[in-house]
Amino acid sequence: MVEVGRAFNAMRERISRYLTERSQLFSAISHDLRTPITRLRLRVELLEDETLQAKFGRDLDELELLVKGALQCVKDTDIHENIEPVDLNHVLDCLVEPYLAPNGNGRVTQQGRALAAYPGKPLALKRCIGNLIDNALKYGQNAHLHIDDDQSAFILHVDDEGPGVPQQRMEQVFEPHFRLAGQQQGYGLGLGIARNIAHSHGGEVSLQNLREGGLRVTLQLPRSID
Repeated sequence: MVEVGRAFNAMRERISRYLTERSQLFSAISHDLRTPITRLRLRVELLEDETLQAKFGRDLDELELLVKGALQCVKDTDIHENIEPVDLNHVLDCLVEPYLAPNGNGRVTQQGRALAAYPGKPLALKRCIGNLIDNALKYGQNAHLHIDDDQSAFILHVDDEGPGVPQQRMEQVFEPHFRLAGQQQGYGLGLGIARNIAHSHGGEVSLQNLREGGLRVTLQLPRSID
């Protein structure tokens, strides 16, 4: 009976956390994502370069899918995607390509590669990793990616060159619209969504201040579940 009670309490805590996360997501998305995509489409139509126009159009199409997926996460029990083998190397290549030298001035570096495809939700995982890279670039100038992969887990470290996060604020930065002193924008929307997606895959997103300066955000996705 003691073991049953502990299992029930753990299940209750997980359900409570899940409902809280969904509520936070809904609040963040409702506040921040209203009409920017429409405005961007109107501006893209004014471009004279058809090739560039097509590239922006594809990016906006993908952005619309990301927004719909995020909203689906609130309205439904989970993001509406099937589990399939995801080529994480391809996902990373697509995300870092705009920031590589010379066009991106080398703002992103990468060490390591995924050893095999990962069984997950493609759009969600791309959103998760993309949010971590975007946060590093926005608040830490540059992003340095380090990948460790083996039979037990895929681990991605995203290091930035920013001021880091006070130890007592480590969990608060996952909350929507949370702002550190001197920050004009909140960390929480991107990191909160990334952590929720990691949780849905049985993984985790954690933070650590680096000794030499900067913040390390770690995404861990289990390849085997005990």
